[in-house]
Amino acid sequence: MPESALLSAPVAHEAVRCHIFAMGAVPSGSNVWSTVGRNDTFAHWREVVCQAFTKLTPERISDGRFAGEIRLSPFGQTGTFSRITASPQLVQRRRRDVEDRPCDAVFVNIQVSGTSAVRQCGVEAKLEPGSFVMLDARQPFDMRFDGNFRQVCMHLPMHLLDGHGFNPEMAVARPVGRGDVFGAALLDSVDAIIDEEDTEGSPDHLVHLLRLSLGDGRADALADRHLRHIKRFVAGNCSDPAMSPGTVAAHFRISTRHLHKLFARSGISFGQFLLRSRLRKARIALLLNPQRPIVEIGLEAGFQSPSHFSRCFSREFGMTPSAMRGLC
Repeated sequence: MPESALLSAPVAHEAVRCHIFAMGAVPSGSNVWSTVGRNDTFAHWREVVCQAFTKLTPERISDGRFAGEIRLSPFGQTGTFSRITASPQLVQRRRRDVEDRPCDAVFVNIQVSGTSAVRQCGVEAKLEPGSFVMLDARQPFDMRFDGNFRQVCMHLPMHLLDGHGFNPEMAVARPVGRGDVFGAALLDSVDAIIDEEDTEGSPDHLVHLLRLSLGDGRADALADRHLRHIKRFVAGNCSDPAMSPGTVAAHFRISTRHLHKLFARSGISFGQFLLRSRLRKARIALLLNPQRPIVEIGLEAGFQSPSHFSRCFSREFGMTPSAMRGLC
């Protein structure tokens, strides 16, 4: 597969300049940037990302060949759709990027293949194929792609959201999939527009579906505060081997189903968060108490068997507990 060079095609209008990693889709007549045929693939990719669109900071996270392509076209009067296919990378919109080049818009990233992890305003989410997330370009954010991926994205100027009374600040980095009735409607609408089956679709139509799928911002803020309290409780009591969704839900006087829904907002399940909390607790004890038996540390962190502790620890940190202790 030849490596690529983003062709510096002219940008259609200023709205596109705010759009680079709005990963999206375009039918015919679109702008296309590709890394095909170049030796300085990632350097050129970074240059185009930073200069042709809004200010972002891409970084390589693998040593293999890098390739990428962006297809972008206008949508409505001021929005854009684009489609991106690319190799693994980390893309950040840092605080200084925001200050250097303000962008009054949101990006709605739809995962087509591969996965991505996003973070904004303290909220983290993992996107699987068939799910989407909204990011606010007025604030810093991170997007990490550990493998080859494809995404579709809408770029929507903030004035479109203002016209619907939709404040995105409380709805960023929250994954929505086809399991949500409004999310499914939005994804179907995007598919129809991309395939040119729907010539009536408009940015206003999609903003309306976006607002319905992401819900009321104030209710979301309350749910996030509730989830933070629950996470603090779980992390602080993770060494209890009897901790379960049922015991935690009972402590907070909510249903187990509601507990799982709260954790789903952050892109991590209750079980994953509990396991991660136990592993972090064990790692600290391992490094700070080099004389304590490893089996004892694992049991104290909440693991019920040494073999389970060792397997989970190795999978999380890339080495066995004894190997990590050997680094001390």
